[in-house]
Amino acid sequence: MTSLENAPELPGRARRGRGSSKIRSGGVAPYLLISPAVLLVIGVLGVPVVELVVLSFQSWAKLNPFSNATSGSWTGFKNYTTQLTSGQFWTITLRTILLTAIMVAVSMLIGLLLALLMQRISAWARNIMTFGLILVWSIPTLVSTIVFGWMFNADFGVVNILLGMLPHDWFNSSVSGFGVIVGLVVWGAVPMITLMIYAGLTQVPKELTEAARVDGASTWQTFRNVVEPIIRPVVLIMTSLSVFWDFQVFTQIWVMLNNQPHEQFWTLGIWSYFEGIANYDYGTASTLATITMLILLVVTIPYLRQLIRIGDAK
Repeated sequence: MTSLENAPELPGRARRGRGSSKIRSGGVAPYLLISPAVLLVIGVLGVPVVELVVLSFQSWAKLNPFSNATSGSWTGFKNYTTQLTSGQFWTITLRTILLTAIMVAVSMLIGLLLALLMQRISAWARNIMTFGLILVWSIPTLVSTIVFGWMFNADFGVVNILLGMLPHDWFNSSVSGFGVIVGLVVWGAVPMITLMIYAGLTQVPKELTEAARVDGASTWQTFRNVVEPIIRPVVLIMTSLSVFWDFQVFTQIWVMLNNQPHEQFWTLGIWSYFEGIANYDYGTASTLATITMLILLVVTIPYLRQLIRIGDAK
């Protein structure tokens, strides 16, 4: 019997094979398939970003909704130089960065510890814990902020009652006030972080951890050298997302301080809102928003590069 390897190749088959190989290897088909998604992203995200950047180079100072003006005047980099040479800008920017770093670090640490706990408890306890985390995660931010505001109310807050500190205004100081806000943000962020990291932990082969223990590795050495490299992509993704979310915290501060936060509680997002909505200074507000976007890009680039390296290594 003649083997398939020695059988003559039909010209038609050869042409079809080369054609299908060309489609698989490249060509216009992949670009046509992703073009709807690309156009949607450009329309939903790209156009507003471009408009934001354009507004940051214009002056709309003191413009109000009843004005007859339809466009701002072009001022070049004046808005940027004004902010970058302002002491108020650097104070608020450093406060925003420090607040974000604390919230991200605390939420990631608690989320990791809870995920490790879920890995070690029994199935029924893990199911109860998962249900509780999802329940917390499902509560809208506005609702949880109102509840926290009631808990820390100066006159009748349950926290003050338990601590015997009636009356006590937690927001009389920026340190204690931001402590409450950090607790609120972490409380809302931990459920998703915990569940995502736990999902990553389930992908760690038990054979690897058991082999490490047989070789005499301690619990920390096993985690550092075996578990952490496997769950690193999940941790990097959640850290990047947490930076984006926490850097733009707005509702928790705004509602907790009765829609009138004092300047000592301003972040870049709060300040941008005040300039754009309260002062109708759309140029300054757009400048602050653009700088915020650039800071986020700079901060998250190292995480993205690590994710790309991990993907290339696989």
